[in-house]
Amino acid sequence: MRHFNYFENGGPFPSSCVSCGNNKELFDLGRELLSGGSAQLCKNCATELALFIGYAEEAPLEERIYALEADVEAHEMELAKVPDLVEGLINGIRSSVTDFIFAVSYDAHVRGDSDVQDDNGVVDEPSSDGASAGENSPSPVKAETGYTGLYKTGEELALEEAEREMSAIFDSYN
Repeated sequence: MRHFNYFENGGPFPSSCVSCGNNKELFDLGRELLSGGSAQLCKNCATELALFIGYAEEAPLEERIYALEADVEAHEMELAKVPDLVEGLINGIRSSVTDFIFAVSYDAHVRGDSDVQDDNGVVDEPSSDGASAGENSPSPVKAETGYTGLYKTGEELALEEAEREMSAIFDSYN
């Protein structure tokens, strides 16, 4: 990297800026002019040249840096709140899913009690084999429920599947 000599008040001959003629705050470019003197550029012209080729002034950049640092701090404070918000969201989902499962299981329980007969209970009608009423024999299944006593209904299977999924979800968070 090339180093430039800085002269606060004047410098070697001709002791003036080659662009504007200023004789204060000069940078020696390290080149000899045809007249035998050195080529010098003042601070104002050097700044103007730097801005023209894409460099920026320090003061506005410092202000922008301070503004960006303040934005970063604000975002960090917001990010610090995220775990609490996520935990609240998870608890809300747990509560909603639990309420749903309880509602479905209660509904299935209420509907299931009235639709299913006891297979070993007393039958009021005579059976088709000629046995009298009141004897302890398997009762016929209600045709409208489709319940055979051997298999679970679709609702029962869905409820069990939902309970397994909820148990897995709770286990993964605990």
